[in-house]
Amino acid sequence: MTRRQWALVIVLVLVNYIIFASLATVVLTHRSKVSTPRRTPLPTFTVLARVSPTRPPTATPSATPTATPTQYVLPTPTPVVPPTPTPVPVTPTPATPSVTVRVGLRVRAGPGVDYPQIGSLTPGSTVEVIGRNRDSSWWQIAYVGAADGKGWISANPEYGTAQNTETVPYVEAPPPPPATPTMPPTPAAPPTPQWQFEPTGFEGQWNAGLAQIRGKVVDAAGQPVQGVFMQAKCGGTVLASNPSGINLYAPSEPYEPGAFDIILSSPLDRRSMCRWEVRIVQANTYEEAKNPAAPSLSDTAYCDLEWEIASICFTRWRKNW
Repeated sequence: MTRRQWALVIVLVLVNYIIFASLATVVLTHRSKVSTPRRTPLPTFTVLARVSPTRPPTATPSATPTATPTQYVLPTPTPVVPPTPTPVPVTPTPATPSVTVRVGLRVRAGPGVDYPQIGSLTPGSTVEVIGRNRDSSWWQIAYVGAADGKGWISANPEYGTAQNTETVPYVEAPPPPPATPTMPPTPAAPPTPQWQFEPTGFEGQWNAGLAQIRGKVVDAAGQPVQGVFMQAKCGGTVLASNPSGINLYAPSEPYEPGAFDIILSSPLDRRSMCRWEVRIVQANTYEEAKNPAAPSLSDTAYCDLEWEIASICFTRWRKNW
């Protein structure tokens, strides 16, 4: 071969070497990125040839660009604030007028002791108040025991505690019951002492400590009457009071003028719950007043005592002459 041909062969070998070296570099670089942490050095070739003084320029392998991962920024959510609800005004419910009774109390058909009893309330009972009489001395209540669902009880604060009754309306009282004669017509002849005294009103009250009949006597002008005996009878039991306004057991401690009382049981005994016959009798001593045959100065009245309803009977009497 000629020198020119040898030079051409050498150039071709060098070009092939450069191309092979570049390809090997790319392949090895790619493999090292994918799986091989270590790079294998390329083989070294020694070419024994005569080289022409003029060499073509050596191509520099371009660097393989490294892909930069794209970063995504999530938007910050804007908190949703629920609207503040508008408060709805609450209309207060008006309190119900009521009475809580402290004692056993009779329920009547009208505002007064002259009206018939239609039922009773036990101590601690609370009832709804729906009306009052003109002088506010009686409450009209809702009472299921009545035919019309209404009844009347005394508004005396000693008998019960009223709540929220300031606006309770006034109610016309029902017609009073026809008067029941408690004594025969006055004879034409001068009256005898038998009917000198007349009962004018009775009312009951519960007391867990004792049973008692109390009373007061006044004359036609309302002045107290002293020295009058009362007798109370239940079956075979007959009891009597001290004379009105006078305390036979302690004369230095007199009763209220015109007042008398009879203790039926103390402490309270169920046996004293009875329909007691009460009358004012003619007597000069306590023993005479206890006599069932003592002459009457009044018609017989009645004190109805019931357990947990009434253990004390309050009586009022008038002296007619």
